[in-house]
Amino acid sequence: MKKHSILFLLLIICGCFLIPSKSFAFQHGYESHSDFIYALARNELSVYISDYSEDLKTMLPKYSGVKVVGSSGSWYEIQYTSKKGTSNYGWITGEEFQSNCLIYDGREKRPFANGTYHLSFYQNQNSSTFSTDSYHAYADTLTYTFKYVGNNCYTIKKANEDKYLKSDTLQETNPYINELWGTEKEAGTFRITRKGNYYIICDVNTKRILSENDSNLLEFTNNQNALWRLTRNKKAIEKGNLQVFVQFDPLWGKHHYGNETTQDTETNNFCTSGCGIFATVNAIYSLSGHFPDPYELAKYASDKRYRIEDCGTDSGFFKAAAEKFGYKYGFSYDGCGESFKELKQKLKAGDTAIVYLPGHYGTIVDYNAKKDKYLLMDPHYLPKRGTSSFGDWVSQKDLEEGALTTQMFFYYKAN
Repeated sequence: MKKHSILFLLLIICGCFLIPSKSFAFQHGYESHSDFIYALARNELSVYISDYSEDLKTMLPKYSGVKVVGSSGSWYEIQYTSKKGTSNYGWITGEEFQSNCLIYDGREKRPFANGTYHLSFYQNQNSSTFSTDSYHAYADTLTYTFKYVGNNCYTIKKANEDKYLKSDTLQETNPYINELWGTEKEAGTFRITRKGNYYIICDVNTKRILSENDSNLLEFTNNQNALWRLTRNKKAIEKGNLQVFVQFDPLWGKHHYGNETTQDTETNNFCTSGCGIFATVNAIYSLSGHFPDPYELAKYASDKRYRIEDCGTDSGFFKAAAEKFGYKYGFSYDGCGESFKELKQKLKAGDTAIVYLPGHYGTIVDYNAKKDKYLLMDPHYLPKRGTSSFGDWVSQKDLEEGALTTQMFFYYKAN
């Protein structure tokens, strides 16, 4: 496999500077367009007071997260969190950054990807309990387009009209529903959070909940049991939606992954052993748009003995995860196989595929027929694979030799 090195160019708040990259062999699937470079320290990281001093400021522990905010010569200025939880700044050498840090997409995690979803309203039939069986689904299905604005908040637009859901303006003294839809300038902001298999849609100003009344009309209420299920018919791989969730993200990299036989957190954590979990996360998010809880997936894998001691995750987990979490995250298992012909057919039909590589799992989410290449998402890039944390367009030849040699595909389809 012929490889070439590309430089990892990113815009930083003070302008443009170049971070010499490790050898990436392929065209990235996307760019994060972040103002910063996010990275994880694989081992202890030396932080200095300035770029012209050898005075050590601190030693960051293994699995610390850093954010590169500037540069001076061969030095990089970083922002990091101290042991006391405060934000601090310091300098690291470019050499140590290259040898000791793993770059990742540090954008905010969203409850679900941007795009058009079908909404089904659910009403709890027993306010004192919470279970899937106690919820009644209403017949009407609505179709809206959601756009993320940060902090778990979205704007909501009618799918085929330029009408946006306005903020709740109903006064307590007014018993009638105000006109809910307006122009883009009138668009409200709604915080959307999970509750079991469903979502609560809450107006950020009034804290009231989006619901349906007996006439199947939208309204805002104080009913915390007014829930919505979101499904989509199109994969969440549009521009701006692509995001690789990596196992070494500082949010969870050192989280223990195992059971009573895998208590050593140095060798049994997401960073070292979580490729199966995060290949699943990437397969689901790219398919249905929903961000699955990696802790929830990992606990299930451990409880059901799919966690292999000092190794990784048994492939039986992928089917079991679909049976357990398929309704919640909008996906189901669609078989497995070794054929690239079948892989193309499944991807074109809307599937995503978890792929078994030598000692590792990744995810293939798209196929470009014109370029005859597959979009591979690697949850833990390594120089020997030539991959990155931003997706990579790889050929069938790339997937038939070396560290990317595929051995099996496990397919998910949308519910």
